[in-house]
Amino acid sequence: MEPPPYFSRSTPICLLSDPAQRHNLCRRRRSSPPISNCFSCKGKKVFKASPYYYYCATCNLEFHRGCHKIPPEIRHPFHPFHPLTLTFLHPRPNSYKLLMLLMAMSPDLDSSSSGESIHEDDDDADEDNLYDDDMDEADYIAFYGDEDDYEAADSPPDRKNRTCKCCRKRLDNRYYHCFICKFSLNLSCTMTPTPPTISHIKSHEHALTLFPIRLPLPCDACGLPLDDTEDHVYSCLPCSHMIHRKCIYLPRVIKITRHQHRLSFTSSLPPGEYTCGVCRKAIDVNYGAYPCNKGCHYAVHSKCATREDVWDGIDLEDVPEEVEEVVEPFVRIDSETIQHFSHQQHYLRLHEKKSICEKDKFCEACTLPIVVSQRFYGCMECEFVLDEECASLPRIKHHPVHKHPLTLNPFSITEFGMRLADTSFKGILICNCCYRFSCGFQYVCGVRGCEFQIDVRCASIPDPFIHACHPHELFFNLTLDSCMGCGETCSMFYLECIICKTCLGMQCATLPCVAHYKHDRHPLTLCYGEEDTGGLYWCEVCETKVDPKIWFYKCGHCRITLHVSCLLDAAYIKPQQIIMETPDGDLEVEITRNDANTRRICLWCHRRCAHTLVIMMGMKHFDFCTFKCLFDVAKLVNEEPSDWQPLTL
Repeated sequence: MEPPPYFSRSTPICLLSDPAQRHNLCRRRRSSPPISNCFSCKGKKVFKASPYYYYCATCNLEFHRGCHKIPPEIRHPFHPFHPLTLTFLHPRPNSYKLLMLLMAMSPDLDSSSSGESIHEDDDDADEDNLYDDDMDEADYIAFYGDEDDYEAADSPPDRKNRTCKCCRKRLDNRYYHCFICKFSLNLSCTMTPTPPTISHIKSHEHALTLFPIRLPLPCDACGLPLDDTEDHVYSCLPCSHMIHRKCIYLPRVIKITRHQHRLSFTSSLPPGEYTCGVCRKAIDVNYGAYPCNKGCHYAVHSKCATREDVWDGIDLEDVPEEVEEVVEPFVRIDSETIQHFSHQQHYLRLHEKKSICEKDKFCEACTLPIVVSQRFYGCMECEFVLDEECASLPRIKHHPVHKHPLTLNPFSITEFGMRLADTSFKGILICNCCYRFSCGFQYVCGVRGCEFQIDVRCASIPDPFIHACHPHELFFNLTLDSCMGCGETCSMFYLECIICKTCLGMQCATLPCVAHYKHDRHPLTLCYGEEDTGGLYWCEVCETKVDPKIWFYKCGHCRITLHVSCLLDAAYIKPQQIIMETPDGDLEVEITRNDANTRRICLWCHRRCAHTLVIMMGMKHFDFCTFKCLFDVAKLVNEEPSDWQPLTL
């Protein structure tokens, strides 16, 4: 039977053998006493101990398993003048840390038994565990001490030379070192050889040569310093061209969702002032960037354009550009009647809410209530409602928060992660931008394996965005910071002011500027915080203090104030929405109005449900005030503890 493709039958070769007449190594079982004269590591045990070792009968040499592939001395192109010797960092003994570690590992050990033997393992096993790579980092530091307790085996390098000249990282416990020039390379960097020359016509017309010295000069492709990265540097000396190795293979033509046209890489931009379309910082025209193909005054830094969360990873060079077909969301029947793709069975007619006394209607897309003087489309035969803005939402949208196009879907097509009675919750989603629950329309990614989804409120935020809370434009800058609205990390994505360096979370950016409270006939206005206030504010719903520095809603006529969470407790959830139903129909979970004569009592927290909507389960009307209470019961029933804590309504 043939061996699998990953199985190798090749015999190990002795490191000292002539390439023309190689010596084969034979594997032997280790006997007592253990070998201590490994030719490569000199008994330091680079790898975890094995019951086998390798022996060269011609050279009369022994190698630990793993050490037979590591020569004790090498020549490297980064340092061609002198050979590099395999070197180890020996820890200085730390008796106090050693005693503390042994006492923690052996509860029966005390001061009276410190002179007795703690372990009855043989010396061979103790020696094997001394340099075991599987030891936890905390135990390793406790046993050996921190990095300041290390010294080289023969001639310790200076503190300033304790970094690898290749990857710029701190030296590992084993590395190659030149004791003349104080030059060091980590063992891992020598295992993967770096090509001395690279020929890539699309990047440069001449062959590029490895430049081992890191100079504080900018890369000609990205403009970033050559000495401030772990990547290798290549140069063309006749052209005075220096570039990172990764920048050699930058894509030529790309498409990102932040711009409507394709972008092509160029080594320099035309004279002028350019601002990066991703990080919003200035672009130096003397270095590589991605400008617009169609002549727009738009460009992006090379590194910003090829970020994993910005670019889809497809090089569009030599790929013909196709005109994207625009699919209208509705067919207009007449000036006031449409047929929307989400409700094709009936026509929708344009209406306008005249007074507050009319029956409350909720938009099926954004789930917000229709307010006075707002125009909306209502179904001529059922209760389906879309406000005028949501009815015009595009079917395909390119949004800066995601690298793939997003498709408008009127129904939730993904199952919620929580299950109850072996049935998943449906018709509800958590927006990947603002972390809010929603039962409305959603934009989902159509790429296979990508489960990104956002609600229509977050998808409607333009870039740049002008908000009444701030005098400057706000941009999607992929920066995580505390929100200026709530003072917390409320969202996954933020809008940033480049001038003030402040951020606004998507959860606060999508709050309605005007809202209505059922016990106040006046509209409430969103207040963006007050630094200096002489009095105290109290919430009309929860009857607790309102922090004036955090956004809240206020009525200018009645002087009442409310927390944002208390007013918009269930603003993004539609009533009469069934979010779970068993196949036999015996159990269903529905979102319903809290309009009974008395407020209902939550089955889990045993409190009165103060929100306008409640979650009702089963025919016996088991009520829950929030999704958190419902999911806590589901976890208890399923006996599956989860680390994830759902957000409250």
